[in-house]
Amino acid sequence: MFRSFIKNGLLSFLFSGFLLLSGCSKTETTVIIFHTNDSHANIDNFPVLAFLVNQERQANEHVFLVSAGDIFSGNPMVDYFDPPGYPKIDLMNRVGYNLNTIGNHEFDYGIEILKERMDQADFPFILANLNTEGSGLPQPEPYCLMHAGKRTIGFLGLVQLNNRGIPSAHPDNLKGIEFYPPIEKAGEFDFLTLKSDAVIALTHHGFVSDTLMAWNYPWLDVIIGGHSHTVTMNPRTWNDVLITQAGANLEYIGRVSLIFRGRELVEKKAEIISLSSIDGRDEELAGLVEEYNDNPVLNRVIGRLLTPLEGKPDLGGFMTDVYRKYGKYDLAFHNYGGIRVNRLEGEIRVSDIFRMDPFKNELVSLELSYSELQGLITNSLTARNRPSIQISGGTMEVHLTNDGLLNEVKIFDSQGNELIDDTGYIVGVPSYIASAFDFERRDPGTGSGITTAQVIIDHISAVYDIEFTRTTRSRVIREQEELLQVFH
Repeated sequence: MFRSFIKNGLLSFLFSGFLLLSGCSKTETTVIIFHTNDSHANIDNFPVLAFLVNQERQANEHVFLVSAGDIFSGNPMVDYFDPPGYPKIDLMNRVGYNLNTIGNHEFDYGIEILKERMDQADFPFILANLNTEGSGLPQPEPYCLMHAGKRTIGFLGLVQLNNRGIPSAHPDNLKGIEFYPPIEKAGEFDFLTLKSDAVIALTHHGFVSDTLMAWNYPWLDVIIGGHSHTVTMNPRTWNDVLITQAGANLEYIGRVSLIFRGRELVEKKAEIISLSSIDGRDEELAGLVEEYNDNPVLNRVIGRLLTPLEGKPDLGGFMTDVYRKYGKYDLAFHNYGGIRVNRLEGEIRVSDIFRMDPFKNELVSLELSYSELQGLITNSLTARNRPSIQISGGTMEVHLTNDGLLNEVKIFDSQGNELIDDTGYIVGVPSYIASAFDFERRDPGTGSGITTAQVIIDHISAVYDIEFTRTTRSRVIREQEELLQVFH
């Protein structure tokens, strides 16, 4: 009996030791996820990106490359290629992207061309918060599961919506698509924790929204973001959710590393890498990028700036002055979000104008009363009550209360007289303003048949030597408390 006890006890001890040793020797898996966002059709850094990612692939077995949206709009060599966007997908295929979340600017070419680019891609486009049933665009998958050996990584795609309930794209390119609030929609996909060893939200709705989503959904492991062009040089966790974003225009690439012990995610960390710091490039891709950039029509010099245009107010002022002259309008406006460079100087090429104004907006004329003009400007105000549009033909004032709330908007003609008469004024705007800005008006607008970019190209070509005089066209005035009391 004693010997039986010793035997059984020894077997039990050995079995327990075996289990203990087995637990200590769980397979460790490292997964590397490179990510880009808001590259906006920029292709010049693809050879460096390919070099970096391929180095990692040689060193690690499980390496993914994903995009958090806005792969189009911003580089005329891609946007005006025939067919539009083709070079970008070609290069993404060659580098070996695994996934792209659909960003708001993926819709800029229209639904048919987006469908063509999705068909061209060797990787899926995902998005959870939309229904394309009435549009002709195939319904994207909401998420994608990727496998790293025995580990599964779930990626969930989400895009931002503006105050009209659609992504920030031309409304005409979104017809027939229904969108849902991204943070609310994300809550429907907690089941991904059962399908995956790690869940990553691959979002295109901005850093602030990413933090809100992290607080709402601690079951997420990582959020790889886009849209706000945030460079998270020191990525951190919020509610134990790691959040990261890699700037814009392919200047940076993000690198997330996940370490699993068995099925347990035991470590996650992220870093942002400046592609300008990488010493090396893929020579084959460098030759292909050079071919795509060799476009004599787009590289043609059309004029010269005698004084630089620096910042959105200068650029917007020049653009709206050209519109007003072209259409003989009383006033003209352009939205700052539609100006995609911050400086122009020296020789001006066709491609420079398309970089500045890439969205192929038509110049539209509107007949607006003074109160309707006030509504237009009010609709443009940012969260801090700053106008996000530039004006030509006059000036505008935004009057705030002493605590920063909007009091009134005033508009003055070029002589400084307030436009108090409620008769109609003929106003030139890009079609984006006419379609996307939500303000009451009687006139739906009349298209000119020419894009805003072409109007500018024609003007520069005709004048050649361009001189621009900077003037203050908008003011934000915070009223003093004692003045407010008088008016009240």
